[in-house]
Amino acid sequence: MKKNVLTNAIIAGVAGIAGLASVANAVNLNPDGLGQVLIYPYYTVNGGNQTLLSVVNTTDVGKAVKVRFLEGYNSREVLDFNLYLSPYDVWTAAIFQTSDTSAANLITSDQSCTVPKIPAGGVAFVNFQYTGANNDAGPDSVTRTREGHFEIIEMAEIINAAGGEGSLSAITHAGGVPDNCAQVVSAWNAGGYWVADQTIDTRVPGGGLFGSGFIVDPANGTLIGYNAEAIDSFSAEVLHFNPGSTRPALKDANTTITTTDAIVFDSAGLVTSTYPRATQAIDAVSAVFSHDAIFNEFVTSAGAGATSEWVVTFPTKNAYVDHPAPVTPPFDFVFGAPGTSPVTATFTIFDREERTLLPEDVGFSPPPPDGADTTIDWETNVVTINQPGFAGGSAILGSNLAVNVEPDGFGIFDGWMRIGFDDAAHVSRPDSVGGTYLGLPVVGFWAVNFNGAGVPGILANYAGAFRHRGSRQYTIAP
Repeated sequence: MKKNVLTNAIIAGVAGIAGLASVANAVNLNPDGLGQVLIYPYYTVNGGNQTLLSVVNTTDVGKAVKVRFLEGYNSREVLDFNLYLSPYDVWTAAIFQTSDTSAANLITSDQSCTVPKIPAGGVAFVNFQYTGANNDAGPDSVTRTREGHFEIIEMAEIINAAGGEGSLSAITHAGGVPDNCAQVVSAWNAGGYWVADQTIDTRVPGGGLFGSGFIVDPANGTLIGYNAEAIDSFSAEVLHFNPGSTRPALKDANTTITTTDAIVFDSAGLVTSTYPRATQAIDAVSAVFSHDAIFNEFVTSAGAGATSEWVVTFPTKNAYVDHPAPVTPPFDFVFGAPGTSPVTATFTIFDREERTLLPEDVGFSPPPPDGADTTIDWETNVVTINQPGFAGGSAILGSNLAVNVEPDGFGIFDGWMRIGFDDAAHVSRPDSVGGTYLGLPVVGFWAVNFNGAGVPGILANYAGAFRHRGSRQYTIAP
């Protein structure tokens, strides 16, 4: 499939002039939304919500992908399996609860092949990776699985190789149903052909995936939809691991046997950063998400019945904080008691008439002690605006990983906000030429709900989601 021909040609041309690596050979965030890796910034089953998801294969070849759900505190895995997509296939599923204190559950009526096969009644998320010997000083309960984010990583393209096992034929739909899902399940059982050789009927990943998430509140009749972030050129080799493996992970990014490159757009143009694959591959992924600040809007005025919340997710944070001290740059602290790994953030708020609240005026509710930094504590976070006291979860997303800012105390109900991650401690490890990124790898969106109850002329609830904007700073040391 010839994908992104014009975009790639332009970037490759500019890169060639600048003496940089081709975008086809470096980890990059694809502005067209197609890629080998998809990052979905948020899921929740709190507050009566369900989360629906989709992944689409736009290519004429099969795909082996890893589907991984990560809880919000520290991004420990709560569910992980292999999905096999036939050419032009779509896979859909829903994340739901069975009670207000249950784990999140995944259910699907889709016929695409998964290994293991997902039961008709669904499968519960589990706490195995953060309890017992895996305890990380965060909460142990299965309720920790109820919000977080998830990722889909292409491991390989599936083909019918000469002398192979016909795996592409097995996963390809005929009459709406894959020909033989049992074959790919047995391939991973004892004595199976993928247990013996994971590369049979595979070739290197080629991208062309896109996906969406939808947070649905059935009781209030709202749907908040977002597009997954797409990383392209993540891997130049087959990464086909068994369904029970924690690999591939974002730290498996690769360009060559020894290096991992990233191409990043900043205000000065294209930047190529090269890292040693064995020790810093994750830095290439972090580079494409790195921002010294993010920007978005909020609306909370009572006249509109409006509520606003920001999802702020650090998709690579776990690799830097989930180990004994010291922390790995660019983050502040390792994850530990009481179940946090705080990062310093500054909040600057503007109303719609250019009035400004500077960082020293803006704080969380309840306020910290004098002199304390303003921090965001987890891997997946929700920042609420003008929601004092949200026991039982935030108003829209039902989040228990939420912090609140209150500009209404200064008469600001609608406007826009800057969250700065440009603290002096937030400097990445250097690339091969000594270049560093100021800020943190971050994704997310603004969720807004307008409740028409009791507002004349408004007959229903309305909701939407809007991706954060961001700025970058890349510097080469003199």
